[in-house]
Amino acid sequence: QAVSVESNRSGSGSVHQRSSGSLVDPSPAMATEQWNVRVKIETLDRGGVVVKNMWSVGSTVTVQIEPHATINMLKQRIALLVAAHMKHQTICTEAGEELDDIKKLQDCTTDGAVLLLHVRQPQEEEAPPVEISDDEGMWAPEEGDCELLPEDERFTMELTEDEQDKQNAAKGASAELLEDGDKAGALGKLTEAIMIGNPTAMMLAKRAEMLLKLKRPRAAAADADAALRKNPDSAKAYKIRGKAKRFLGDYEGSKADLDQAQKIDYDDDVADIHAYVTKRVAKLAQKAAQEAKKAAKEAAAEAAAAATAEGQ
Repeated sequence: QAVSVESNRSGSGSVHQRSSGSLVDPSPAMATEQWNVRVKIETLDRGGVVVKNMWSVGSTVTVQIEPHATINMLKQRIALLVAAHMKHQTICTEAGEELDDIKKLQDCTTDGAVLLLHVRQPQEEEAPPVEISDDEGMWAPEEGDCELLPEDERFTMELTEDEQDKQNAAKGASAELLEDGDKAGALGKLTEAIMIGNPTAMMLAKRAEMLLKLKRPRAAAADADAALRKNPDSAKAYKIRGKAKRFLGDYEGSKADLDQAQKIDYDDDVADIHAYVTKRVAKLAQKAAQEAKKAAKEAAAEAAAAATAEGQ
């Protein structure tokens, strides 16, 4: 394989690619002398890094460049094609003499001569495998259905004065029962108030809070959803739903909700659980990235082995 690369007339600057696959200078043609230097790839060690590139060991790249250009300039053009950083390149004569970066081509080779390219990229240090500890704070799946909510128009309908009085009475009874320690009774009375119709976001968030204290995170999240339908800026609803999702093992969802809750109204009491899910989400992302990288390396190794076997 061979490709032609033309530098710009000053020996530096950008290069463009023709539809034929060669890289050319967009500047107007000038009378400066150009050499065709053939660079044969002798070594292409990418240090285990997976790179999508058409060039392989044995390929020859023909570079059109000025004779006064340096080896470093030649490496710049080679880097564009081979996808190998200049610092990882070594260029030698066919006799094996390593050429210094500052040496000019006209002082070490001739037009049409072959130079040998060795790419040796250091082995990338692999980070230790990310270990995800068990979440001992996650709750067991809850039993039973979510609490009732008014349907359709009753969720938003305007209450009559009599209905408002009944709703307020039920809310008051719920508060008294909760103060007496009767959580189940308080939940029942608050549900009664909600089912009268047009519950406020605060009422729904309050019931979600009760449900979370009763270790019913799925039901709590459902009430928080309803509260956010009423008030999309309810920090309390985001906070409760974020906590509920944490106990359900939905760490990304929990982080997103707690991010929003803290943005609307920062709460020190949420800081610890927010920090926990933030760290866990980051660890899960690191582990997923490691696994994806490992799978890509294995696939690349299998493809290389298959190509080698096919060529034999």
